[in-house]
Amino acid sequence: MSKAHFVKRVALGIAGAALMWGLPSPSSANQIVLEGSDATAFHHESTYTAQLFQFMITSNPTAPPHILVLGGVALSGLPAGEATIAPGYSLAGFDLSNFAGLYIESVGGCCTQADHSISAADQATIAAHEALGLSLTIENYGGGPAWGPILPAAVDLLPSSDFGGITDFGTAGGPGCTDNEHFNAAGLADGFTQPPPLGCYEHQAYRTSAFTPLGFTSLVDADPAYFGADGSALLAIGGTIVPPSGVPEPASLALFGSALAGLAFIRRRRNRA
Repeated sequence: MSKAHFVKRVALGIAGAALMWGLPSPSSANQIVLEGSDATAFHHESTYTAQLFQFMITSNPTAPPHILVLGGVALSGLPAGEATIAPGYSLAGFDLSNFAGLYIESVGGCCTQADHSISAADQATIAAHEALGLSLTIENYGGGPAWGPILPAAVDLLPSSDFGGITDFGTAGGPGCTDNEHFNAAGLADGFTQPPPLGCYEHQAYRTSAFTPLGFTSLVDADPAYFGADGSALLAIGGTIVPPSGVPEPASLALFGSALAGLAFIRRRRNRA
């Protein structure tokens, strides 16, 4: 096989791969979940808790199937060895490389977020591992800049009033506790099922109109008392969530560009022949 023929076949192979497949982009390498629910660490709904943790593990398949939980509240329904419960909000003694995900509980498992309880150094460590694929779930996320590098800057800049917040025990923007949430098609497709009435499944809601432009997908439609049809009790970005249709992923675009460059190289070779 001549060198020119070999180069042509390689370039065509690159072009074909680029047109047929897209590689996962860094933005979808990990998963961030914002949970407006007390079902996990407060009501101990075992089925939902197991589904949420499996969702975190599935989105980071190259890491050990193990979740580190910060906050100290025991959880129900998890298979043996699937989670380690840290006594507080410090990463001291833990190597995040040994975990597929990190679950940050509300203080006491209910009603307030834990941002001020995590040191700046630990936040930087979490952010660094997120970039490598660590999945992250925050219970009762209320917004604000105190999360530092853990969340995308645009999320921290959103005022809490834009998505409900958790001020006054979650009553901002809707009821304090409700079971009128509904797992939507996206949530069902990712393995969740509708939990039974708990007396207080969702504790807050987020405005999907504020988070959708940031790439988040709603998995649970909130009680309509939260912002009408604009509320979500569970948001996720990256991981197993499919990007919005019509929006190419960065890596796919880069690969397609490589394919075009390969085709241009072939054309130049032909013109010289």
